Amino acid sequence: MLLHEASFVVVDVETTGLSAERDRITEIAMVRFEAGAITETFSTLLNPERFIPSEITRITGITNAMVFGKPRFEDALPEIRQFLSRGTANFVFTGHNVKFDHGFVSQSFLRAGDRLELSATDEIEHILCTCRLARRLLPKLKSKSLSSVQGYFGIKNSRQHRAGGDAEATAKVLGHFIAMAEELEIESLEDLIRLQYARPNYGRRKTKRELSLRDKVRAFPERPGVYIMTGSVGEVLYVGKAKNLHDRVSNYFSTANTQGTKLAQLMRVVKDINYEETGSELSALLLESRRIKEHNPRFNSVDRFYKGQAFVRLDVQNPFPTLAMVREPAGDGAEYYGPFKWPSGAEALIDVLNRAFQLRECGDQFRVGAEQRPCLYYEIGRCTAPCALFATEQQYHLEVDRLRAFLAAGDDGILAHVEAMMKLAADRLDFEEAQYYKIRSSELRRILGRGDRPDASLSGNDCVILNPTVPGTCEILLIRFGRLVKQMTFTASQIDIAESWFTRQIRMYYGATSAIPPTAGKPEIDEMRILSRWVEQKREKGTRIIYVEPNWEASVEKLVANLRGLLAPAETHSKPSPARTRKLSLKPMTEPKTKIA
Repeated sequence: MLLHEASFVVVDVETTGLSAERDRITEIAMVRFEAGAITETFSTLLNPERFIPSEITRITGITNAMVFGKPRFEDALPEIRQFLSRGTANFVFTGHNVKFDHGFVSQSFLRAGDRLELSATDEIEHILCTCRLARRLLPKLKSKSLSSVQGYFGIKNSRQHRAGGDAEATAKVLGHFIAMAEELEIESLEDLIRLQYARPNYGRRKTKRELSLRDKVRAFPERPGVYIMTGSVGEVLYVGKAKNLHDRVSNYFSTANTQGTKLAQLMRVVKDINYEETGSELSALLLESRRIKEHNPRFNSVDRFYKGQAFVRLDVQNPFPTLAMVREPAGDGAEYYGPFKWPSGAEALIDVLNRAFQLRECGDQFRVGAEQRPCLYYEIGRCTAPCALFATEQQYHLEVDRLRAFLAAGDDGILAHVEAMMKLAADRLDFEEAQYYKIRSSELRRILGRGDRPDASLSGNDCVILNPTVPGTCEILLIRFGRLVKQMTFTASQIDIAESWFTRQIRMYYGATSAIPPTAGKPEIDEMRILSRWVEQKREKGTRIIYVEPNWEASVEKLVANLRGLLAPAETHSKPSPARTRKLSLKPMTEPKTKIA
């Protein structure tokens, strides 16, 4: 099973002591982690039916009064089992020092007359310890405790030593470790589980070739960039990106690699390693994608991010538009919303949209005329029957405009609208409809709440990204129709020419020269995901997105104000205009990054 297809349930428990046989659980939290994000959580206090020692209360804050009247483990077992098996029974039981959590949960199952059964592949039980992974993937980190590891990744946890806070922090740590493992070409769940038990590489005698490469890597800069590994005849074997080239590539010579994995095979045949320095981690991500497409290295999994992609298509070029799920956008004048990680996400959204906005759901057989008979969708209130002239084209397009406004509201707006429809159905006592929206709301919350999807259609993503790199320097990325059309670097010394420069660029790239966005294939979708994920993760760390309005002069003012705020000391300038923030999708870099003369 590939890593991006695996389902992990991160479990954390607070207890009355250290013995799974003698002590009991006082709190349990479970977090489902799928496709790179937390999709569902569960947490509850439990009555241990015994006294909680004062030392435990001092650490966790859980008192005897807090658990009084709470359910016992056996009372909560049906809900716990339902969470564990929801979606798929083939999950990975995960925790930081997982032996402790798994031991308590297993013993509690047995005392309740049940059994915790986990899947296994190739005789490897699906149990994963993030503490063990830290020993393999972060060998230079002195302490491998959860607080130390989450601090290393900059993960905030305001509920330390409580099951819910620690489980969510562990899930976020797991996400970082999966990303690191994939960079090391560990792609299967089985290899990741084996990795936690692998012997560290630094205990093995190094060959002359490895020692020579390690010495070369020591001179790599501690800057973002892309590294390229080549073979005996100069062929490109692997391309990777790094926030810190020195630390990232040095890790290849100290990280554990299990016999038979792709990483072990790669390190046996690498003869040379070179690098290209970039101005930022974002540039490194984009350059890595471009180099992989250019060289097609045999140790890179080029299709790793393409599987399962989907978009929602609204064929606005049709007099009576319909919705459909497609794998890739095309330059046909339609509007595309996405990408979604799984086709099920696009299909679930289309189902909700068709119920809410009464767009037609018939296919090529659609004909307009007074002699046409409305189909079943009209009878059940899911279509206005424009085929039978029961609705004019103008009336139909009013419904389409409402749908567009709904999609432009973003993930939170979509979920709020679905929940509002659920409430309206309940108010009119249509409980079957309300239950439908409740199920769809839960499904969409898991699918949409992952920070990988633009709020507007691809054709509506006209914006400028301001990405600060080092102090006094800012990358500027111009986005037209959701595509990256220009990338430049600005410094504090150039702030005086910012207004005239932005005016020229906005006039050049955002004029009415193109009404239809170009086709987006697999390479474009790859970089859409790179940029949308980057923006979502880095927005709070300074990255700003300015959407270009029809009145582009106002956009120039906003761009200059925000750029000034990023480049100049905060105390010498007024607060910049707040940037509108939306998730977005982009095209591959079409120009090399250059510095303004």
